[in-house]
Amino acid sequence: MTSRILLRSVTLLVMTGLLPLGADASSLQEKIQSNREKLEYLHENLGRIQAHLNAGQKTQAELRQEIQVLDQKIAATQKKLIHIQAQQQQTQSKLNALKQKIAALQTELIQQKGILGKQLQGAYMLGGSTPLAVWLQTEKPGELGRMSVFYASLAKARAALIVKTQNTATQIVQTRQQVEQREAGLVKLAAQIQAQENTLNQQRQQHATLEHQLTDRIAKDKAKIAELQANANILNGLVNRLVVQFRHQEAVAEARRKAAAEAAARARAAAAAQAAEQRRLAAEKLAEQRAAAQKAQEEKRAEQVQRAAEKAVPPTTEVRPPRISTVPQQPVPAPVVPSTPPSPSPAPRPASSAGLHPPSTPIIGHGRYPAPVNGPITARYGSPRVTGGLDWQGITFQAAQGTPVRAIAPGMVLYAGPLRGYGQIVIVQISHSLLSIYGHLGSTDAHVGEQIAAGHQVGTVGSGGELGNDGLYFEIRNAGHPVNPLDYIHN
Repeated sequence: MTSRILLRSVTLLVMTGLLPLGADASSLQEKIQSNREKLEYLHENLGRIQAHLNAGQKTQAELRQEIQVLDQKIAATQKKLIHIQAQQQQTQSKLNALKQKIAALQTELIQQKGILGKQLQGAYMLGGSTPLAVWLQTEKPGELGRMSVFYASLAKARAALIVKTQNTATQIVQTRQQVEQREAGLVKLAAQIQAQENTLNQQRQQHATLEHQLTDRIAKDKAKIAELQANANILNGLVNRLVVQFRHQEAVAEARRKAAAEAAARARAAAAAQAAEQRRLAAEKLAEQRAAAQKAQEEKRAEQVQRAAEKAVPPTTEVRPPRISTVPQQPVPAPVVPSTPPSPSPAPRPASSAGLHPPSTPIIGHGRYPAPVNGPITARYGSPRVTGGLDWQGITFQAAQGTPVRAIAPGMVLYAGPLRGYGQIVIVQISHSLLSIYGHLGSTDAHVGEQIAAGHQVGTVGSGGELGNDGLYFEIRNAGHPVNPLDYIHN
């Protein structure tokens, strides 16, 4: 519940409060720094809670592997159980056959004992007569030979019957011993079957437990995928807003530069017109001065001639008045009037510090910048994540915690601080539409609005987090869209 509250708080803060349009926030740096401490505090709490939730949880791959091994054990146990049950059936069949054999032997033994009893009873009835006595007592001596043969055959048959009866009794004893052994084997097989059934039940319970854990893990992975999607959307939104605001401020700065250039041009034109007017007025004044001087000189000469004529004696002859010839005047050099120098055109005012100027580095579609850290790449651009869902929009470098992270190219820092799902993050504008993003940092060594050079340390490698191991997450965005960083760097 606490994790969900923090997630919602971070999302709301990033979506609505990361770039506030306050009256005092006159630059991108002020807008981003206004909520940096709040984001950092929430991100630290979220990281601790997420680490606590992930502790002791197995991945889907591990659970599926355990279930597969358990399925193999269950199959082996079932096969062994079937084999033991078949042995039990075979033993039971043999036991039944032995019991039938014992019954037959007992019947045969009873018959043999009956015959032997009758023979013994007949012999008893005859008494203990010797063959000589029988020969002397017989009334028909001719039958003596036949009777001798009969008694010999009877004795032989009786002896054979006795031996057969003894063998039958021995077979009965042996068969009963076999029956006892088979019964003991059946008891042992029954115990083995019971043990295998108990093992099978335990394995089935473990299987059910693992299936339940897998179901829970899949649900959590789906939630994690949704969280990753939300994190990616937040980063995309942040990058888009930064790009839009950067372009807006760039347009404002360009408009200011154009306005300053136009104002300077107008000022230069006004200064030139004023200088021309001053020169015209000076020329007119000089011409008036020259005309007045020449007129005064002519009047003075005419007055001198008139006075001389009045003082002279009138002649007797007609005297014509002298003709006054106008002496050509030498052109008087015009006084040097210092011309007003045109006012120097004012230098165009520098753009406001609020505008963010992209560096002079040209956009290179397939340039070869150095890698931010030295280390193997553990996840490439476009490769699927372990938990499924979104593919990687950048690449990850495996590096030890605390390893310095260097800027791949010069540029301006647009953002430096925490971002949900990416740890500490630094975003650098390295050209007009090209951004480099360094994520999962342990610490940041760059500040918003700072112009940094290639190789400048922007932070250090962090530990764990979404990457699982220590390492750096690195993205390149062109016009706000993720592109393959390997097209821009070499590692």
